Amino acid sequence: MTRKVFTLSYPMIALILLLGILLSACGPVEIEASSLDQTTVQEPGLSDNAGGSSSPDEPDKDIHGAGTGEHEEGEKESTASKELTAAESPRGTSDASRPVSDTDSQETRETNPLTGLRVEYPEWLRKRPVMFAISNFPPSSIPHTGESFASIVFELFQGFGMTRNLAIFYGDYAEIIAALGGNQFAEGSGDGNVIGPVRSGRVVFEDVKTLFPKALLITAGASSGVKAQLSNRMSVYGSDPDDINSTGVRVDQLSELADHPVDPEDYVSLTFDSAPPVSGTPAASFRVIYNLYNQIGWQYDPQTGSYLRSHDKADGTGELFPELDRLTGEQLGFENVAILWAQHRYVTETIVEMNLVYVWDQKGLLFRDGQVYSVKWSTRGGKLRFETLDGNPMPLKPGKSFFEVVSWQSTWNTDEMIVRFHEPPRDF
Repeated sequence: MTRKVFTLSYPMIALILLLGILLSACGPVEIEASSLDQTTVQEPGLSDNAGGSSSPDEPDKDIHGAGTGEHEEGEKESTASKELTAAESPRGTSDASRPVSDTDSQETRETNPLTGLRVEYPEWLRKRPVMFAISNFPPSSIPHTGESFASIVFELFQGFGMTRNLAIFYGDYAEIIAALGGNQFAEGSGDGNVIGPVRSGRVVFEDVKTLFPKALLITAGASSGVKAQLSNRMSVYGSDPDDINSTGVRVDQLSELADHPVDPEDYVSLTFDSAPPVSGTPAASFRVIYNLYNQIGWQYDPQTGSYLRSHDKADGTGELFPELDRLTGEQLGFENVAILWAQHRYVTETIVEMNLVYVWDQKGLLFRDGQVYSVKWSTRGGKLRFETLDGNPMPLKPGKSFFEVVSWQSTWNTDEMIVRFHEPPRDF
């Protein structure tokens, strides 16, 4: 009887030994910290598919009283309870389960793929980009607030000679909040620590957003026809119904809006190099003229290594004035400014479509380090890239970038250093 029991146990013993060997070889299972403790609930009607469209029947989540100190309607937790401050976020939390094989791989994980700059808190690279539609008209909307902290800004034509900016904030949220938390200039301005002024959505925003998967778009509403074509969008309302420029998002709401997990590898497409390429020609300053009443100037500043932005006052004189950021009191500056020629098409008087995604070998100019370079830009595969005219990668300077998107009909005068925007033909 005893012999029989031992005989029957041999397969069980062998199975146990085999399982033990497999478990010891695999080691403990780890989960990335950045994927845990997500307190933000996905908004109703918002899709994670950046290339898709939200149904017009699905409500957008709205932000009320931005810049007034009021909390969002229906908010179940205070912003303070959700916000991860610089003091509270331990460095490298998101990389705890990912061993570093060499210095280069660690630098890659700690570098903002939109700027080529190292970030102090790499775990914030795993929070989604937040994109703000920022107004340029009426002229009283300038100066903007907070735009100097964006990684990338697109300036986009919207008809009648006017433009609207789409500012992309990503990767440096902790630094932004820390820098602006006690900003005396903002406190004295009467506007509060806000990002804006925010204006309504445009269909071209969806094209840009496709380049940044899972990004959240912030607008001050949108017309029904436009709204149906925009995904992952939230509306924000002004604090003063009589002031069109009072619509903005409080800086202390930024981390909550960004609190949705992403993979920073999804945003890797641009290349960076601090050494300027040798093929450029001097470009200390240049101007972009969208309209007699909408003129922009860029002046290279050797001290900061960036191009400083100026703007006219829509009075027809063409006189330019430094464009400041209300939150810093300093002139807007970007290490890279690029002119992107793209096909524009009028749908209605106020709806302009642009081909910005899945296009190849489009004409462009890149300004960096006081030099201008003729380049090609493309978004094949949904990735924004710059190349030299012979097809090699064209590096941007590490830092922030501003992209002026102009029509195919627009011209570049190398003698006057002026880009003149020309409207596309109308079919109506």
